[in-house]
Amino acid sequence: MNTRTGGRPTPPDSAQMATQMMASWVDALITVLESMTGNRPRVESQALPANEVKEGLAWRGQSLSIQEGPSFWIGAPADSWSDLGRSILAALGVAEATDKDIGSTCRDLMAQTSSIVAGQLASQFSQEIAGGDSIPDSQPNFEGAFASSWSLDAGPMSIEGTAVWSETFLRRCSGLMVPQTDAAAASEEATPASSGETAQFGGRTVDSLPRLDLKVKFILGRTVLPLRDVFKLNVGSVIELDHSAVEPADVVIHDRVLAHGQVVVVNGNYGLKILSHQP
Repeated sequence: MNTRTGGRPTPPDSAQMATQMMASWVDALITVLESMTGNRPRVESQALPANEVKEGLAWRGQSLSIQEGPSFWIGAPADSWSDLGRSILAALGVAEATDKDIGSTCRDLMAQTSSIVAGQLASQFSQEIAGGDSIPDSQPNFEGAFASSWSLDAGPMSIEGTAVWSETFLRRCSGLMVPQTDAAAASEEATPASSGETAQFGGRTVDSLPRLDLKVKFILGRTVLPLRDVFKLNVGSVIELDHSAVEPADVVIHDRVLAHGQVVVVNGNYGLKILSHQP
C-alpha cells in the first residue's frame, strides 16, 4: 500500500511497480495462451534477486511505446521456448512445425502478451501506449532492474523462466501515476456543481474545460473467433457479425456506447448520421 504525504498518496516505488507489472504480464500470458490453445494454463511468479537470475537463458526483449528500447525481458531455456511453440502449433492443428514456425509462434505469443500489458497501462494512465515487437536474443540490462521468476504449467508441458523489468521503464510508470493521484485529489477538493442550467464538471462549466481529444469509434458489429480460426482466414472469407445489415452502428467512446447511427457517404467518405442518444 502506498504511503500518503499531505493527504495524497505517493506514487509506487520501482519494486512495487515491478510487482504490479509482473501480475499484469502473468494475466496477459494466461489470456493469450488460452486463446491460442483452448486450455487455460497455470502461471505463477515471485520476486527474484537480480544476482540469482540463472545463466544460459534465451531472452526476448519486449518493447512498449512508453520508452525507447525494451521495457522488460522474458527469459527461459531454449528447449522450453521450442516446447512452448510446438505445443501452441499442435493446438492450432500444425502437426509438423519447422524451427522458423516455432520461433515465429513464440515471437507472436510474446508480442500479443506485451500488447495486452500496454493496453492495461494505457487504461491506467489514460494515454496511448502500444505494445511493440518481441526481439529474440535481446540481453537484459540488469543495472537497477527488478527480476521475477515465473513458472508455467500447461498439463504435460511446464516451463520455468525469468522476467527482468527495466528500472527506467518502472520509474517512467511511477511518474505517470502522479498526475492521476493529483487529479483524484483535485476532484475530491472541488466545489460541488450548482443546480444552474449550465452543465458543470468538477466545479467548472463545460465551456471552461480545456480542449480534449477523444477517440470515437463507429462499430458495425462484433464477433469472437478462436485464434485457430483466425489463422484459417483467407481472401474471400466471410466473417458473420452480431449485427444485422439494417441495425444502426454504435458510437463508442472509452468503451462506452453513447449513441447509435446510420452509415452514410459524405464526399466519398464514410460517415455516421446520429439516430438516437444512449443515456
